[in-house]
Amino acid sequence: MESTLIPTAELTTAPVRRELSEAASAHLNLVRGLAAAAVAFQHLRSLLLLDWPQTSQHSALAAAVYLLAKFAHPAVIVFFVLSGFLVGSSGIRSVENRTWSLPRYMLHRFLRLEIVLLPALLVGLLWDTAGVYLLHASALYSGGWHLLVRGDPIDLSWRTLLGNAAFVQDILVPTFGTNAALWSLSYEFWYYVLFGLLVAATLRRTRLWLRLALAALILAVARFTGLGIMALASLWFLGLGVYLLPRMNLSSRKSRTMLLAFTLLFLAFLGVTFGRPAPLFALRYPLLVDLTTGILFALLLYAILHANPARAGYQRAAHFIAAPTYTLYANHLPALVFLLACIGVRRAPTTVHCLELAGWFIVCWLYSYGLFLLFESRTPTIRRWIEVRLFS
Repeated sequence: MESTLIPTAELTTAPVRRELSEAASAHLNLVRGLAAAAVAFQHLRSLLLLDWPQTSQHSALAAAVYLLAKFAHPAVIVFFVLSGFLVGSSGIRSVENRTWSLPRYMLHRFLRLEIVLLPALLVGLLWDTAGVYLLHASALYSGGWHLLVRGDPIDLSWRTLLGNAAFVQDILVPTFGTNAALWSLSYEFWYYVLFGLLVAATLRRTRLWLRLALAALILAVARFTGLGIMALASLWFLGLGVYLLPRMNLSSRKSRTMLLAFTLLFLAFLGVTFGRPAPLFALRYPLLVDLTTGILFALLLYAILHANPARAGYQRAAHFIAAPTYTLYANHLPALVFLLACIGVRRAPTTVHCLELAGWFIVCWLYSYGLFLLFESRTPTIRRWIEVRLFS
């Protein structure tokens, strides 16, 4: 989640046979924005409201809130597929244009993640430190919060901070502090590394000894990252496969029908699998559920590539919604845990509390947008400044 989180406008220079239209770019922007919102909203609900079986406040509004707060994990799977499509397509185009450079590619990928990640780690440290020492919520931070979201008891050591900055969280160190959402960034980074090594190894000009060395590096990365990360690598490369598929020449009606059909199929699967108590197969075979989610979204992604023209207003709105996607993902959780420390207790989903939840989500998005303007929006400038000093 550039990454699953990059501006899709960077794809408008693709070859004609795999061109990304402005409408498709807008749809992908909207998907990115909604996926990040799904992650933040589920964490917000988990931290501020009681779980559904713990309360008798089962109004229609509460039911809608709890339903919308169930799709954080499939949203991350969507990010992985989108990342393969966006980053992989950018790499393929550079090979086709004969501008591929493994060091330059790795610099771009590293900076894309790091320019947002480093501030997120430091800001998260401030939130967590304030919660422990200013609000005296040590009980929450030492164990209570991680029962509500994915994560480990709080670890604010320098070793863990540096490990997260080096993308070895959930490999050598836990996620830093309360920012459990950072688990997927290690997956993302090592998929970037694998793709770069694979491309370099398959270039015609690569000598045999270098191919062997790159193959050994690929095996070493797979061994180092482990089965959990490698099992989902297929979803990342599935996104790249969607880009490589030839586009069909469809009428406006057929394009609309295909997009609607695959959207409904994807949403139906999410509703059955995640939108209610998980069926038995989802509990027994979580990897199968992840792979199915990725495959169904890949079908939807392929349909999006054939989208009919969209209005300029929709395109601008989708771009605005998606702009702070990565920043929102990387920064929301420590701030929300601090909010829980301020409130002190999870509450019943009354109408007032549900409306408050919506308000806090808007505040969270605006907070992330402010951080986006400070850091993520400056990524191209910082990258150019560093790049001209490293490459001719």
